[in-house]
Amino acid sequence: MPPGVPRVRAGVVRIVDHGDATTVLGADGMTRRFDGDSAALLRAVLDAHAIACTRDQLLASLRAIAEGGEVPEAPVDELVALLERAGVLVPAAAAEAPAAAARPLAGRRVVVAITGAVAAVDAPALVRGLLAAGCELRIALTRTARRFVTPEVLEALTHQRAYRGLWDRDATCPVPHVNLAEWAELVVVSPASATSIARIARGDASDLVSAIVCATRAPVVIVPSMNDAMRTSPAVARNLDTLRGDGRHVVHPAMGVEVAHRPGQRASQLGPAPPAAAVLDVVAHVLSREPRPVVVPAGADEWERVYATAPLPQLPWWSDALDDDLDALLAELAAAHAGARLVDLGTGPGTVAIGAARRGFEVTASDVSPSALAVARRRAGGLPILFVLDDVTRSQLRGGFDVAHDRGLLHVLPRAAWPAYASQLARLVVPGGTLVVKAHDASSAPACGTTPLAAADVDALLGGAFELRRATASTLPGPGGRAPAATLFVLARRV
Repeated sequence: MPPGVPRVRAGVVRIVDHGDATTVLGADGMTRRFDGDSAALLRAVLDAHAIACTRDQLLASLRAIAEGGEVPEAPVDELVALLERAGVLVPAAAAEAPAAAARPLAGRRVVVAITGAVAAVDAPALVRGLLAAGCELRIALTRTARRFVTPEVLEALTHQRAYRGLWDRDATCPVPHVNLAEWAELVVVSPASATSIARIARGDASDLVSAIVCATRAPVVIVPSMNDAMRTSPAVARNLDTLRGDGRHVVHPAMGVEVAHRPGQRASQLGPAPPAAAVLDVVAHVLSREPRPVVVPAGADEWERVYATAPLPQLPWWSDALDDDLDALLAELAAAHAGARLVDLGTGPGTVAIGAARRGFEVTASDVSPSALAVARRRAGGLPILFVLDDVTRSQLRGGFDVAHDRGLLHVLPRAAWPAYASQLARLVVPGGTLVVKAHDASSAPACGTTPLAAADVDALLGGAFELRRATASTLPGPGGRAPAATLFVLARRV
């Protein structure tokens, strides 16, 4: 590795000290023992690489330890090269890449339901994996699960209460099986004992886990865990068939051992739950097929939190490219209003503002979120767009816009704010100017958490100052190919 490239200790190393000796078990399969001064130098090199450092920085660190004494460079270079071959020192960029990667399940809400199979001892590993992937977690345990894993361990990991029964209520969760069932985007029962599988299959809600599964509309992943004889018995096989028929996701077992047998007599057999990493992969796959539920932020602070923390390309309204019908309409309006002023209300990632600027409009883009404006400004590059922090319901913008554009703003405003929106638009748009509004229709709004808009609604709200010229069926494209039904309204400011 070139001397100027920063190196850092690998995240996991296999190194052990014993007396004045240090042994390195390398990733290359080699075992290397260092004694005396060599071991002391090794430990100093490892300490220096606790943070990324170059060769020059390493040598400076070693000279400081030697209090200005001579540090022979050749042995240091030889040791560093050996540690690189052993996988102990790695390029800093490679070590930082996984930590910098976006968490793939950020914000997804998962209930981890744990039942009384011995594989419950692995539940903390699954919880840690889901947390590392970005999930928000709630934990539910059966009484027998607590023989294998304590609620306190799970609460220490999640900083959330681990619910232990149907009546284990608190102020935030007064009816646990209902509240958790409604909160979840996915429920994973891992491990699922034969008893819990039977309860779920017959709709028996007599314990917390089976009640959550019965009450949820979210997808459910069942991770059976038992020995091979029990798994293949007619009753359990029928129950698993029932779960599959009910639309549950049933995970195939792994190879393992029966702990009821003495350790020296255990033979590998099919039946136990797969390792936590495999269950995590299944959960990620199922969630990838489920659209994220839309929770519309309630105010400027919540919009800012969304844009500051959420994985932006996964936001339901995110679109890299301008909608085809909006692009065509901008071309039409640009031809009619050459060099006109356009305001993009609730610009979000700035897609409309960017498209309008490319069509030759003099563009002002407003939003209540500073982080949204920062994203839009970055995406716009050098385009001449004025980005303004502003709330359309009490706008500080000066009037005189030839075109006002609203892609998905009005339908996320509370109805109580609609009159203020209408009043501000009447002030901002010049007589003879154009107002463009795109909003979800009645078929898509309930699932999107928005308020549907029909022509009658738009006319009742804006008809005093605007004339509705046309309302055409459309969509609001988002990530993953999703495109909820919408209506595109074009209105003219009355003269």
